[in-house]
Amino acid sequence: MSGIVSIINHNNQPINQSFLHAMTDYMAFRGTDAQQTWHQDNIGLGHTLLRTTSEQERERQPLTLDERVWIVADVRLDGRKELAVALQARGRVITEEAPDVELVLHAYHVWDTACVDHLMGDFAFIIWDERQQRLFCGRDQFGIVPFYYAQVNNTLICSNTLNCIRLHPHISTKLNDLAMADFLVWGMNMEWSTTIFNDIHRLPAAHTLTWQAGELKIQRYWQLPRTRPLIFYKQPQEYVEHFSQLFEQAVSDRLRTNRIATHISGGMDSTSIAATAQKVLLERGKPFNFQALTMRDRLMMPEEDSYASMVAHYTGIPLNEMNCESYFCNVPEENPSTPLPEPIGIPARNPSNDFTRCYADHARVVLTGFGGDPALRFGEFYWLEWWKHGLGKEWLAVQSHYLRTYRRPKFYLRQGWAYWRKINKEKLELPTWFNSNFVKQLNLQERYQKMNAEMIDYISRYGMANSPFWSNLFEQFDPGYTGVAVKHYYPFFDLRLVNFLVSIPPIPWLVNKNILRESMKGRLPEAIRNRKKIVFEVPGGYTKVMQEMVGSWIGDLLKNTPLLEDYVDTTGLSRFLQSSEIDTGKFLELEKTLAVAYWLRNSQVVSSNKVKLEAVSC
Repeated sequence: MSGIVSIINHNNQPINQSFLHAMTDYMAFRGTDAQQTWHQDNIGLGHTLLRTTSEQERERQPLTLDERVWIVADVRLDGRKELAVALQARGRVITEEAPDVELVLHAYHVWDTACVDHLMGDFAFIIWDERQQRLFCGRDQFGIVPFYYAQVNNTLICSNTLNCIRLHPHISTKLNDLAMADFLVWGMNMEWSTTIFNDIHRLPAAHTLTWQAGELKIQRYWQLPRTRPLIFYKQPQEYVEHFSQLFEQAVSDRLRTNRIATHISGGMDSTSIAATAQKVLLERGKPFNFQALTMRDRLMMPEEDSYASMVAHYTGIPLNEMNCESYFCNVPEENPSTPLPEPIGIPARNPSNDFTRCYADHARVVLTGFGGDPALRFGEFYWLEWWKHGLGKEWLAVQSHYLRTYRRPKFYLRQGWAYWRKINKEKLELPTWFNSNFVKQLNLQERYQKMNAEMIDYISRYGMANSPFWSNLFEQFDPGYTGVAVKHYYPFFDLRLVNFLVSIPPIPWLVNKNILRESMKGRLPEAIRNRKKIVFEVPGGYTKVMQEMVGSWIGDLLKNTPLLEDYVDTTGLSRFLQSSEIDTGKFLELEKTLAVAYWLRNSQVVSSNKVKLEAVSC
């Protein structure tokens, strides 16, 4: 896994090599094993290498097979053997030790831009084809690996690291006001193709970017289906066996190194992945170092660390514990060494980055349980969603299959219709401390009321098909955000597993994650396997911390942060923070606003590096 960057000038003007080298060097934190560049006339590629698989011991990027087509990639492929067989059938010479980037380049030589239809896994790549004078880029189906680009002053810049693109002197610091509004309201950008900066765009998940003859084209190559042709097995155990096979395959494909870490909570998702990984590693019969980490916060999650300890003891996985109870009381550092690319949170008040640094002490690869909820969800809106999208026949087929199998009907209606009507009737109220002119200028009240009404699609199964929520979350754990050379892997987002889960009857298998619970018999303690889903809430005591911080850190933040007044009535917010009105319900709204303020103050760090880069080029 790596850092990648490309610079191409549309007018055939030679690229500035100082820019290319400086932008590549900037990404050394995410690729500590090697940094290399290649350039020719008006095109340049940069790469920083982080070895996370055994095949990468011989990897060198930028890579070419014929001195005419070059690639840089941040890639981890699933189904390597199947892909290699398909390529060999087309005459390509593929060795078993070939790194993933080499397989991607072979795929391009065989299938041209349709190569993305044959790739599965986590990837973002940039290919320069000298034969066709074409730049071709792709991002994986679920947006696990970030990809950004900017086209300014006859120059196209692409990278998987947003702050790297910001270094280029042609990139302005002008902000995208609509994205800023999304961060203030939702804590993330709700548009697929934009970033917080006007000049820098995001390539959406499952899309390709093509540049040729000065023309830029963005195309979708894959779409998550609402449902595939339904699978109806005669025996219930067949579903469990098929799921178990695919789940184990998904975990196994992410274990291509002998040093791995994993996160364990007290729920089903992360513990199932940990138990399966331990099983796979033991069956291989080779030496390995597999460590688990868990968060301890007895105020917010009173029992989670106890359940995690139970799983670790049952499976034999060494467990490391990190005490997170004081994080809401932490005061953020004024000038962080790794400034956040976008305002996603306040690092000192969020243990995720410190947790990632703890992982780095054990391994470069971390398995997580993210995705278990959307993958295995039977929510309030499930049947309503099916009817909304014309899947009435499929609904009847599922009900008939259940009746034939279990000799009794089971509808699981769950009050979805009443809840949907409630959401559509509720008026979304924006925080009172937003700048009123900013709200009116962008018509934010209407925008967010409409988005709130569409919530049925945002929170349904695999909600990343309808909103950028999951791809945003993946980006927040990418080294470009954390500043730590650790890659997070998500077995529940394995494409083979996803295709199966959208094809099975949702009842009974998606009710209470039944298919996962059945597959984990004998692998997890019964107390875990039968434990209900827990939803944690912010304890009321945490809101007092906000008020205590007003005079010390927050007060200065609101008074002395550039541009904040364009978006926030800081006087009104300060008054609110010191009042008795603040409660747990307002806590998350305040966090989002303060995260934006913190980011605005510290986003200038990259700008100062840009000045240094301009000086070097003179």
